Amino acid sequence: MLNLQFEQTNTGPYPVTTTGDGTAITVCKPFNDPMVAFVTQTGFDDEVVYLSLGLDHEFRRHITPAGREVISGMGYNPITRQIWCSNTTSQTDEVFTFDPETGLETSGMDLSADGLPGYAHGMGTNGLLFIRSSGGTLELRMMNGNKLADKEYTGRNIQGASASPFSWTFIDSVNDEIVVIGPLGNIIATAPTPGTAGGSKAIAFNYVTDQNSSPQIIPEDGIIGPVGSPTHPDTPWNPVPWLGRHRLYIANDTDQTIYAGYLT
Repeated sequence: MLNLQFEQTNTGPYPVTTTGDGTAITVCKPFNDPMVAFVTQTGFDDEVVYLSLGLDHEFRRHITPAGREVISGMGYNPITRQIWCSNTTSQTDEVFTFDPETGLETSGMDLSADGLPGYAHGMGTNGLLFIRSSGGTLELRMMNGNKLADKEYTGRNIQGASASPFSWTFIDSVNDEIVVIGPLGNIIATAPTPGTAGGSKAIAFNYVTDQNSSPQIIPEDGIIGPVGSPTHPDTPWNPVPWLGRHRLYIANDTDQTIYAGYLT
């Protein structure tokens, strides 16, 4: 197992104030434009807010689908271009999808027959499989809901999860770690989470844009800097990313901040 570090590149404030009862984040591509989708519990009608990849601009927002006010995890399906969601409280056994272009629910699935032992939190999908988490348990399913496996990570609390290249990545809020696991569930690497300890609640891996053509620091308003600056895509990233250029987004409820960065 590798011990890595999170290299911060961009930050942005939460677009709404959270009550601390559930936060979700994913990177999606509605209208063929890459965006960071964010939702958190507010005590009233929650909104999905779409931010720029640099977290410095809000594109749009919409109310969560009717009857789905307790979203606790989101994962973007790059094949169908739908956002998959896990839920807490009374809907813990259900997953559903919505269209980020319309904000409308498109499908739902009841997993109570062999579901998680407690409230669902993290959700991630690569379009072929999806994962959900509850406490230290992570389950792997086919897109039709058929359960393939589950695994208990003793001493961990998985608050957020995401698909990542040939792997899955989750947030462990007990140990304040980013955890990367292989296809069979073995832990490959860990890194400390950014921000205040205990606050990290959601994570998203950007797999909708080519990071090889992205600068290390996403420039404000998308205006790239000169060659040699960290805001120009031809400038080598420093320090060098682990296993090539990539970008993660981590939402920290305590700081009310979204952190963007990569692992080294």
